[in-house]
Amino acid sequence: MNIKELLNKTDNFLAQRGIESSRLDAEVLMAELLDMERINLYVKYDYPLKEKEIKNYREMVKKRAKRIPLAYITGKKEFMSLEFDLSEAVLIPRPDTENLVEEVISYCRENELEKPQIIDVGCGSGAISVSLGYYLEDARVVGSDISKAALKIARHNLKKFELEERVSVVQSDLLREFIKRDIAEIDIVVSNPPYISEKEMAELAPEVKKEPRTALEAGKKGLDFYKKLIPQAEKVLKKEGMLFLEIGSRQAEAVLDIFDENWSELEIIKDYADHDRIVSAKYEGE
Repeated sequence: MNIKELLNKTDNFLAQRGIESSRLDAEVLMAELLDMERINLYVKYDYPLKEKEIKNYREMVKKRAKRIPLAYITGKKEFMSLEFDLSEAVLIPRPDTENLVEEVISYCRENELEKPQIIDVGCGSGAISVSLGYYLEDARVVGSDISKAALKIARHNLKKFELEERVSVVQSDLLREFIKRDIAEIDIVVSNPPYISEKEMAELAPEVKKEPRTALEAGKKGLDFYKKLIPQAEKVLKKEGMLFLEIGSRQAEAVLDIFDENWSELEIIKDYADHDRIVSAKYEGE
């Protein structure tokens, strides 16, 4: 059986099981199997596959048919033009979150911050921490996560991009470890926290439900982590330090209501789809 024949069969197989992106997924898995760029499959359609290759491919396809996300099957995901290694212990980085990283990078460059001190709360795979360290060449970034399994992946990724000297990770429940160590004078706190409500959790696609629930759900209204994180950020940020938060598209006003008089310049920033996606605020001190 050649590549084209197996792709056609797989396309039909996945489509019958409700996978909307059946052809794309079939091609991504084939490219992963053969360790080539997906575009190169088209010029190798007649390549005869070995029995072992067909067997290994079918094992991957079976996982996809069970609605396991592609990124967990391949063990990698591109984010900010960087390829991150993943496991099922971490949330899969989303394109929406690139907006958050870009906002922090723009703020640092526009304000000419020298060696900015940044904390990424709930770092997961390290996508935000590593991206900031990679594109802000003098930044010092610390990612925090409560999950040891997530921290293992994050450490792997920061080593992959040789950022150990400026990017590190620490186990912490939000900012508690930093507060305990009396760490203050931080320039920026950034976070893509869990923000899905209990009701929304029940309505998620099967693939999303395969991701760590603790990285997604945030109580009845999806606001639990904001209510904890915003007051904690006051204890670590320097005066006029910035907080950048990713939010759900219908949460902006509810999140803004959590801020007290110690904050100014509250701003709602939209993503490329024109949805509310980020809240930023400046800490003015108590």
